[in-house]
Amino acid sequence: MSEPFFLNILRRLFAYALLLTAWPAAAAGPDSVDLRNGIEHFVTRAETQMTCRGLDWEALQRFYSQRGYLPVWWDIFERRPVPAAKQLIAILEQSPEHGLSVSDYHLHELMALLPSRPEADLVQIDVLLTDAFLAYARHLYSGRNRPQLIDPAWHIEPDSLDAEALLARVLDNTRLEATLAALAPPHPEYRQLQDLLVRYRGLAASGGWPALEPGPLLRPGARDLRVATLRQRLWLEGFPVDWEGDEYLFDSHLEQTLKRFQQLRGIEPDGIVGPDTLQALNVTATERIQQILLNLERWRWLPHDLGTRHIMVNIAGFRLQLVEHDQVTQDMRVIIGKPYRSTPAFVGRMSYLVFNPYWNVPERNMREDLLPQQIADPGYLAANGYRILEGWSPEAREIDPAEIDWQRVRPAQFPYRLRQDPGPQNSLGRIKFMLPNRFDVYLHDTPARHLFERTVRTFSSGCIRVEEPVALAERVLAGTEEDWSADAIREVIASRETRSIRLPEPLPVYVLYWTVWVDDEGRAHFVNDVYGRDRRMAQWLGTQAESESEAAVQ
Repeated sequence: MSEPFFLNILRRLFAYALLLTAWPAAAAGPDSVDLRNGIEHFVTRAETQMTCRGLDWEALQRFYSQRGYLPVWWDIFERRPVPAAKQLIAILEQSPEHGLSVSDYHLHELMALLPSRPEADLVQIDVLLTDAFLAYARHLYSGRNRPQLIDPAWHIEPDSLDAEALLARVLDNTRLEATLAALAPPHPEYRQLQDLLVRYRGLAASGGWPALEPGPLLRPGARDLRVATLRQRLWLEGFPVDWEGDEYLFDSHLEQTLKRFQQLRGIEPDGIVGPDTLQALNVTATERIQQILLNLERWRWLPHDLGTRHIMVNIAGFRLQLVEHDQVTQDMRVIIGKPYRSTPAFVGRMSYLVFNPYWNVPERNMREDLLPQQIADPGYLAANGYRILEGWSPEAREIDPAEIDWQRVRPAQFPYRLRQDPGPQNSLGRIKFMLPNRFDVYLHDTPARHLFERTVRTFSSGCIRVEEPVALAERVLAGTEEDWSADAIREVIASRETRSIRLPEPLPVYVLYWTVWVDDEGRAHFVNDVYGRDRRMAQWLGTQAESESEAAVQ
């Protein structure tokens, strides 16, 4: 069994300490002119760039040219490394705490170079440390690469960072450790994931948990050898287990524990080990670590300032939360897009609400959903409150469905548009929350209330249906000049009058994709990768093959 993660970290820190104390202090060192010439030659010649791949040569050339190619991490007067050099190496060695990879920061190369210390090595060490600082600062602040290159469905630009200017300021104020620590996402959810990462790395280092063999459904009341494995497996991940009594009996206590596990894994909590539950039970601790790493990266893709009042929608978790001054004031279930009409990750600004909205049917919905039903049943559109209009202008002529020979209609060539009237049948329900965006995705009510009882709620065409629209509208409109109590909202809805209410200021809405999070009770949720975005992201970042070997700095 490999040594525990924290002991490995201590061992490596000790090794670094030995290397750094071995760095020459007052011994004869290179002349400052030689060092400057060496650095200029190193960062500007094409042969070096071909040999030392993976460095940000443009940034290095800009940075060193602005400081006259003076070394950054070597005191040319005292002929010793500056204190920040030792601090930086120690910080980089701890980068796996953020789910980052030490291989991105040249620590292996530096460990090989530090003991030799000829002049050429001092030049390379200085440049490698500079590149490591620039890369680590950017990665910690806004992720390892542009989000769209890793996940095409993520449309939120992270905050930008001028890492070169930051390094220049650090050299002036010598506050390297505090400056780099301040770059990490300030959100408490990020720190919770860091703690969770430590916990699951510890579980993986101690061997994880046993896999449950496939077989017949395990139900409460059954006696089966696999029940003992199930009990042990749940206990090893921290779920409460009663060890008294028959270890092979699927008793009521184990049933409740399994239901809790199912709830935290996004599975229907039926207390039965079926195919979905078996699959979730047999996900390894290492795979859970990889899932945490991906979600840490997503947090780095978000702005550091989300706003004192904002809405966060977790697509993969089917939840919406309204956050005001760091407190969740609304928490409700949502329905999201079908996998083939998936809801994108983006940020919008809610600017107004519409009570009793019309639904101007998008062309895709019209051609793929509604027209085929109308062709099969020529009374379908009229029975469900849809009107056929000749164009998009307010004066567009309405077409009588009886005028159309529906058996000759080809949905892809239909020349009209559809609009659904307000009312109980309206697909948007009675309230629409508008946040103009290029995806035409918004929040709205729905007449299909029963779908909120489902655990996996992928039923929409991309928009987000909210469970408690009146409660959300009341809270969103709080502070406006007009009194918008729940009773006042219901009164407007009952009138069937279409009415738009503009917000005093736009409300940010973050539509996100978290497959791991920690709730207010400290419970870890790991849910299904409903759109396959974890899988694509892991392939790009290469975490499946290297995450834990890099975390241990092998």
